[in-house]
Amino acid sequence: MPISPAQTAILFVSLSAIWGASFLFLRLSVPDLGSWLVALLRVLLAFMALGLVGLIWRLHRLRVHVPWQRFAIIGLLNSAIPFALYSYAAQSMLAGYMAILNALVPMWAGLLAVILLKERLRLTLVFSVALAMTGIVVLVGLSPVDLTTGFLLAALACVGATVCYAIAGILTRRWLDGVSSFQSALYSLAFASAALLPFGMLQLPQAHFSLKASLAVCAVALLCSAFAYLLFFRLIRAVGPTKATTVTFMIPAFGVLWGSLFLGEPLTINVMIGFAMVALASLIAMRWA
Repeated sequence: MPISPAQTAILFVSLSAIWGASFLFLRLSVPDLGSWLVALLRVLLAFMALGLVGLIWRLHRLRVHVPWQRFAIIGLLNSAIPFALYSYAAQSMLAGYMAILNALVPMWAGLLAVILLKERLRLTLVFSVALAMTGIVVLVGLSPVDLTTGFLLAALACVGATVCYAIAGILTRRWLDGVSSFQSALYSLAFASAALLPFGMLQLPQAHFSLKASLAVCAVALLCSAFAYLLFFRLIRAVGPTKATTVTFMIPAFGVLWGSLFLGEPLTINVMIGFAMVALASLIAMRWA
């Protein structure tokens, strides 16, 4: 069912704010629980929540005419692998920086769309990406970063996650066309949970389930995964994978904002200017890409 431009804008901003908060929740949960266990709980709790919704609304009875292998691959690329990579990065990287690197997704998505979907590379998309990257530089404030081994590995993990997200977005559009948002989210999370289960269970004996960590992992699972995925799959079908991934342009602003409010991470005038630039880039990419 088509949605109006106003509804698209609401989806866009809501997803940006929710996914921006996910990096905050990772920083609060990973130190106590461990990166693998947080990644597992994120997909497993999300899967259980959606499964419960499906039982209540009898959505599990909807027929799916898609090979299970497609859900498995999308589950790995859209959930299991990137969640594990971001959980790893959360051990040594600020929430704001993780959110900033997450803005690379539209760049990969645009390039892959040209290569795989034979889409024409539009000047407006190039301009929006350039504007967003400039805004991200301003957002960081051109401040020097201590390039330790841990930071570099965390940065590589974030970049790897963005590549996975971009590929998953394109495959979702090509493979799951006609599949409901609920089914796309539920079945992909099921396979992601199965993939992460053995790794997460290895960390379970050492995990410390403090109140802070427990609430944070529930929030990242139920809000930033289960609920957000329903919104994202709906957005992909409404505007396509390339435009849908431009949601990541505004995530850095929200990620830095939440990190500043709740973790005391730096918030400067550069953040406000950068927010305006990435927001404008997002609107340009959505309207004309």
